Amino acid sequence: MGETKGVGGFTLVEVMMSLMIFMIASMGLLPLLISNLQVNHGNSLHTQAQRLAGEMMAGLQVLDYAGLATVAEEPLLVAGVEIQQQIEVNVPQHDLSRITVTASWQQQGKTHRYQLQTIRSAP
Repeated sequence: MGETKGVGGFTLVEVMMSLMIFMIASMGLLPLLISNLQVNHGNSLHTQAQRLAGEMMAGLQVLDYAGLATVAEEPLLVAGVEIQQQIEVNVPQHDLSRITVTASWQQQGKTHRYQLQTIRSAP
């Protein structure tokens, strides 16, 4: 008389097994995610180094020529990027100055550098 057929659906065991399979498959993607995060961090540091070196170089290019000799050559540390500026007066010849700005940072045990260089003449 009142035979009831099973209601369609998933049992708790089936749901738990599918979650377990999904977790195991997801664990294979974890190294890819970690390496992606490291690459993104490295790209961010490189972009920041380029920006900082460019800003420093722009400031040195608009500085009065006589003031170049008084610029301190001490490194500046900004958010993990060290900025070093070097001014060589009368190089490569008299009334010329070579300006070098180097941005360096550490990533994964290696030192990376980004360098800008220009030559300014006396007015």
